[in-house]
Amino acid sequence: MGRRTLVALARPDGRYDCRLAHWGVDADPITQSRPLGNDWTAAAVLATIDATYDQLVVLDESVRTYAVCWLDPTLSDLDDIVLARTADPDAFRTWWVDRKDEACRALDSEGTDPANARRALLASLRDRVSSMHCPDDASFLRRDR
Repeated sequence: MGRRTLVALARPDGRYDCRLAHWGVDADPITQSRPLGNDWTAAAVLATIDATYDQLVVLDESVRTYAVCWLDPTLSDLDDIVLARTADPDAFRTWWVDRKDEACRALDSEGTDPANARRALLASLRDRVSSMHCPDDASFLRRDR
């Protein structure tokens, strides 16, 4: 299964050159991806991300990986996401898929309110990750956090 990854290479002028990888990235995000566009603003980088992406990799002085976490338990709003910073993307993805499956099952079999399921997913994330970012705040892209 594909793992769409947006790779954002920070430029000295505060803008980004972006690349796309359909099968994810590991040791070398640049050679594992293809050019997508140059001279993007931080806001443009984040505007590109929705639930069809698996992760965002930011390359500046370091390599930072953010998992794209789809919060909508009804599976209808592709823009209902948060970005969760993780040092171990594979372990995190396994954990997140389990949480998301639980939320969807609760919605289907127990009649859980979608808003409550979403809140529970968000709370689980807050307890698990070092940092979490909403897609309307690009400030975390501008420096290593």
